[in-house]
Amino acid sequence: MNNLYEIKINALWGFVKKQDTLFWLINLYLFFEYIRPQTLYKTFDIIPYAQIILILSLILSVMQGQLGRVKNPLNKLIVIYLLVIFASSFFALSPENSFENLPGFISWVIIYFLIVNIINTEHRFLIFIFAFMLYSFKMSQFSFRNWLGSGFSYINIGSGGGPGWFHNSGEFGIQMVIFFSLSVCFFWSLKEFWPRWKQCCFFLFPLTALTGTVSSSSRGAVIGVLGVSLFWLFKSKYKIRGVLLIGIIGAVVYSFIPDQQLARFEAMGEDNTSISRFVLWERGLELINQYPFLGVGYENWRIAQKRIFGIENSQVCHNIFIQCASELGYIGLLVLILLMAFTFVNNYRVREIVRQSKKDNKFLFFMAHGLDGALVGYVISGFFVTVLYYPYFWINLAMTTSLHEAAIRWSKENN
Repeated sequence: MNNLYEIKINALWGFVKKQDTLFWLINLYLFFEYIRPQTLYKTFDIIPYAQIILILSLILSVMQGQLGRVKNPLNKLIVIYLLVIFASSFFALSPENSFENLPGFISWVIIYFLIVNIINTEHRFLIFIFAFMLYSFKMSQFSFRNWLGSGFSYINIGSGGGPGWFHNSGEFGIQMVIFFSLSVCFFWSLKEFWPRWKQCCFFLFPLTALTGTVSSSSRGAVIGVLGVSLFWLFKSKYKIRGVLLIGIIGAVVYSFIPDQQLARFEAMGEDNTSISRFVLWERGLELINQYPFLGVGYENWRIAQKRIFGIENSQVCHNIFIQCASELGYIGLLVLILLMAFTFVNNYRVREIVRQSKKDNKFLFFMAHGLDGALVGYVISGFFVTVLYYPYFWINLAMTTSLHEAAIRWSKENN
C-alpha cells in the first residue's frame, strides 16, 4: 500500500491495469462526468458517453451479482428518498413534468450504488478520490490562470470550471469548496510519504481550490470555505493552533479578494441579489405551508410559481433545503436531513474503526474528516443556490459509503 500512498505513477498504473472491467468503467464515468472532453472537443461529441458507461456498468454489475454486496443505512435512505420523489411526482401539480425529469435522479441512485459496490477497498478508494481531485485541480488551475491573466481583478460573472455541471461561477465555487476540504485532508494524511518536491506539488491542490473559490466571485463559496475551517476548528484538539492557522488563511484570502467583491459582502442582505432571494425563499415557505406532506411535486418549482403566484419565468429558489421541502414536502426534507446525518455517522464510524485497530491508518482517518468537511461546505454554499440534484451531494454520499466499506475491509485484514 505504501507505493500507492507515495502516488508513484508506476505503482498506480500497476494497480489499475490489474482491476476488473467495472473498476475501469466507473472511473471512466467519473472522467466523462467531470472533464467532459466531448463538450470541449465537438468532433468527439458523437455519442452520450457517460450514459452508455452507466448502462454498461449496471448491466455488468447485475450479471456479476455485484450490486447489494455493501450494506449501509445510506443505501436504504437513498431508496426511500427515491420513493418520496415517485410519490411526490404522482401527486404533483404537473405529474408530466415530474416524470419527464425523473431519469435525472434515477441516474444518481444508479451511480451511487455502482460506486459503493465497486469502490469497496482502500486501494480502490485512493485511486478514485485521487482521480476526483485531479479533475478538480484541472478546473482550479485553469481558473487560476484566467484570474492571473486578469491581474487578480474582480470578475463580474466569476470564473467557471469549464463545460458541464461547473460552468457557472456559483456551481464552480461549490466544487472548489469540496475540493478544498478533500485535498487538505488528502495532503495531511499522506505528506509523510512524499519528498519535498511532491509535497509542494500536492500543496497546489488546496491552494488553487482557495484561489478558485475567490475567483468564482461567489459569496456563498467563500462562506463555505470559512464554514469548513470553523468546523475543523470545532473538532480539533488544538484550538489555539487552529485559530492561528485560520487567521493566516483568512488574511491571505482577504488580501486577494478584489475591492468590488468585498463591497458585495458589505452589501450582503441589502443588495438586489439578496432581496430577490429573500422573496423567493418567502414564496418557497408559503408553498411548504400549502403542500406540507409531499410538496408541489418533484421539479415543479417553476410550475408552482406560475400557477400559484402567477409569475412567468420565475427564478429557481436558490436554496437546497427550500428546493427539497417545497417540491417534496416535509417528508422529503426529513429524508434529506437523515441522509446528511448518516453521512456524519458513517465518517465517525470510520474514524472509530481506525482508532480501535491495532494498526494506524491516517489516510482512512483523515479522508473521513475530509468528507465531513465537504458536506459542511456543500450545505453552507448550497444555502444560496439550487444545486440539490447536482453531483456534489450524491457523489459525496457514495464516497462516504465506499470509505466506510473500505475501512471495514481494512480492519478485518489488519486485526
